[in-house]
Amino acid sequence: MLSDYRIWLESELKLLGNASHHAYSFGQANMAKRALERLDHEVGDRVLVTFTLPEASGILTALEMLLEKTSALPPELAGLRERISVAVNDVHGLERIKASDLPERLDEAPEETG
Repeated sequence: MLSDYRIWLESELKLLGNASHHAYSFGQANMAKRALERLDHEVGDRVLVTFTLPEASGILTALEMLLEKTSALPPELAGLRERISVAVNDVHGLERIKASDLPERLDEAPEETG
């Protein structure tokens, strides 16, 4: 996902650099490029593995079953279990925020009295 954005951003920087576009646009593109470079630096030694929510739940179930049989997981699997559990709980927390709890438009938000 980020590689596609990075390719698009590089093409935009070339376009903005070769044309007489507003300096603000060029500055925004440069800020985005620096942000990507910072992100690369921060997560450069990490491996991203994505799971669907059902896959993550299945992995947690399998690790729980393994834990019941062996009474202790190797530290690597215990860490994986913890990280997946936190991620699944984060997703479920986001699902609790329903659209019905939010105003349809910002100008319809309750006014403050004071």
